[in-house]
Amino acid sequence: MTLVDLKVLLAKGRAPTLEIHAFEGIIYLVKVITEVGETFLKKADGDNQVFKSSTQAGIALANAGGTYAEIVHQCVYDEVIGRQPCEAEDPALRTPIDLRLLGELG
Repeated sequence: MTLVDLKVLLAKGRAPTLEIHAFEGIIYLVKVITEVGETFLKKADGDNQVFKSSTQAGIALANAGGTYAEIVHQCVYDEVIGRQPCEAEDPALRTPIDLRLLGELG
């Protein structure tokens, strides 16, 4: 799914779950989750659409018509900051983001 595909989907009133995944704090990918499955946003050539920040990803999603997403960071653990590994079933740290606030930036 590309940003153009996402824009069409959102224009039809179908709101998928949008997650901005942070990888090592330098690469951000957007996961789109619908009733038929999940995929990362792609460029026209089929490669993953890579963003340099969660803000850049959020602006792109806002411009496509998105209103809400979650930034997903993998849980850091003892070897990184001196605390125990996350024990939850989903070890990710999630931060909600209102994309309507970012729409003005793009």
